Amino acid sequence: MGLHVPDSRVQSQLRRSLAGFITPRPPPGVRAAVLEVLAPSVARPEPATREIPRPWRAEDGALVLEGEDYSARLDADGLHGEVVGTGRFPVEVVLRVMLAAELRQRDGLLVHGVALMHGEEAALFTGHSGAGKSTLGGLWMDAGESLLSDELVAVWPKALSGQAPRRWRVAGTPWNVGFPREANLRAVGTLGWDSSSRWERQGAGEVGRMLVQNVLLCEASGAGRAAMLSSAGRLLTEVEPARLVFARDASAVVVVREALGAAAHG
Repeated sequence: MGLHVPDSRVQSQLRRSLAGFITPRPPPGVRAAVLEVLAPSVARPEPATREIPRPWRAEDGALVLEGEDYSARLDADGLHGEVVGTGRFPVEVVLRVMLAAELRQRDGLLVHGVALMHGEEAALFTGHSGAGKSTLGGLWMDAGESLLSDELVAVWPKALSGQAPRRWRVAGTPWNVGFPREANLRAVGTLGWDSSSRWERQGAGEVGRMLVQNVLLCEASGAGRAAMLSSAGRLLTEVEPARLVFARDASAVVVVREALGAAAHG
């Protein structure tokens, strides 16, 4: 993606936050997108609190966002966007929406969760604030394992040669703690606290109820929600649903390692 930011201070902040995810040119098969940041004619004060953006689809197919102190427009093809505003926050918001829109094109999802990678396999867990996503990510890294992300996780189906897509991939994103890695997604689940750690079977419906509450929608409309539900349903039929109940100690790492190791040899 090309990113044109007139404010050198904001540009420097973005380069630091996106470090590791910036490439000189798109990899083969990846579409190049451009995001331009424009200074407003009249700057609005930064609000004390912000609401979650709700992008809507204009008549020409473009996605439009209106924030408290910014506005943005993304072309229907997802390859060009403009942000009118100041500071880093509006750019970060639009980048997330652009990523969610690109994943929708691939029948994928952008999920609020934590993704843990062991070898070439990974598990994704989601939950409400306070469920333990960041705690689990910290325990995982403290044990020397590879974290993909502990805030926003990208998932999408990858077609196998001559077959319908049956393997899902998962990747980290730059927000909060995240790394430019990807792996095979072997499990998707929810989290719970206890004095000891264990991996439990959980129904797809139970996981699905939590999952759909934690997907970042690129379009707040009936069509956007329908696409999200379709992808979530497909994910839950093709990837093991699970529940990780864990303690705040290394036992959580042992349990996840064993589950991912068994999945790799299954």
